[in-house]
Amino acid sequence: MEFGRLKSVEGIDLTLPRDHPGTEKVLGGKRADNLRVYIGAPVWSDEGFPGTLYPPKARAKDFVKYYGRQYNSIELNATHYRNPEPEAIKRWLAVVPEDFRFCPKVHQEISHAGSLTHMIPQMKSLMLLWETFKPKLGLPFLQLPPQLHHQRADELLTFLDAVMPDNLAIEIRHEGWFEPGNEAMRQVCNYMYRNRYCLVITDVAGRRDVMHMRLTSRKVFIRFQANDLHPSDYIRMDAWVERLAQWLEQGLEELYFFVHNPDKSLIPELSVYFIKAFNRRTGLQIPVPRLYKTEAEPDKLF
Repeated sequence: MEFGRLKSVEGIDLTLPRDHPGTEKVLGGKRADNLRVYIGAPVWSDEGFPGTLYPPKARAKDFVKYYGRQYNSIELNATHYRNPEPEAIKRWLAVVPEDFRFCPKVHQEISHAGSLTHMIPQMKSLMLLWETFKPKLGLPFLQLPPQLHHQRADELLTFLDAVMPDNLAIEIRHEGWFEPGNEAMRQVCNYMYRNRYCLVITDVAGRRDVMHMRLTSRKVFIRFQANDLHPSDYIRMDAWVERLAQWLEQGLEELYFFVHNPDKSLIPELSVYFIKAFNRRTGLQIPVPRLYKTEAEPDKLF
């Protein structure tokens, strides 16, 4: 995730903002009986995963299987660049557990090609492809390009009215949407609330405005950009654990939390920290990935 990434986070205020005033109302105030928590990474293919997240001699063709043994969800960024064939999806489904969830990202030829309304037929075709993921389809997400400003809100709503996905998260990036009192943002959020869609929350150092903390459904989709084990990564994760524990008590029903990092080989270590802290705070028992030792990391005597 290049968006909002900085070379250095020194001097940046990374404090987790307060909730948007409407968030508590959306959650309803009562802990859900059917809570679902999904935590994972944006990729399953990285040269640093064998020997850390996967067995040292794991082959690329088995990465999906090994990933599914470690996490219960994936932010499927690869679909932003290339749609998989249905047969490939079926192979993935066959090697991951029943409770695993795929969260495919809308292809860039739909989201970033220009007018969304011109891409309605292509989006409908894509949604048919998503059906192949069922019953292991999680929360698909639409990332809007930085140039899609709030003055194009009607275009976005027309697009959503035409395609009407059952389930969708939307990531908004243009700065104008987040200006205080923005009427277009209010209009879109009300639409999303009525249709139970959710706004993606992106925690990244260089764009703190996209940390809007605004829920429009009892689901939340969080993209967390770490900074190569900088001490602030752990402080931010601890803050998220506290906030999510609060949201769980208030009625959050479905959580998706995906850990990003410039060096993807560090994602397993970061995600283990987050899941352990989350389990301790909430009393839940989200499976913790098993990390393998590498040959470069022998047992230490002292």
